[in-house]
Amino acid sequence: MTESPEFPDPEDVLAAHDEIEDDYDLTHTGARVVAPRLKIERLLDEIDEHDGLYLRAGYLLKKLITSHYFEDGNKRTSWMVVRDYLAENGKEPADLRETVRVLKRIRAFDPEEIAEWLETGEIDRDRLYPRGGED
Repeated sequence: MTESPEFPDPEDVLAAHDEIEDDYDLTHTGARVVAPRLKIERLLDEIDEHDGLYLRAGYLLKKLITSHYFEDGNKRTSWMVVRDYLAENGKEPADLRETVRVLKRIRAFDPEEIAEWLETGEIDRDRLYPRGGED
């Protein structure tokens, strides 16, 4: 991993998830995988190889959600980690209006598209709402 103290480490991810479990009183708690810290560390090392704050954030959001390390709260945990990562680097997501929908449809977008959404608020609305409308 590069020398970037602002980039999350496994403890940051696990602490965020603990906070989500406490705040939302989740029914299904804990890790879904054996050795979550090690798996998260490997994932973060892979993501940290990419250049650019928003690109890393895009990879971080997608990979943490789709890796499904926890029994419940994966989207909330991932969103919290990404928001904290951006804030620690003096940035924030450009547009929060579509957050829930983007998190639910994360598999429809590649990390570069997620990075663009985080930075500019722009996203392919046809894929965000594949059946049309703003359901």
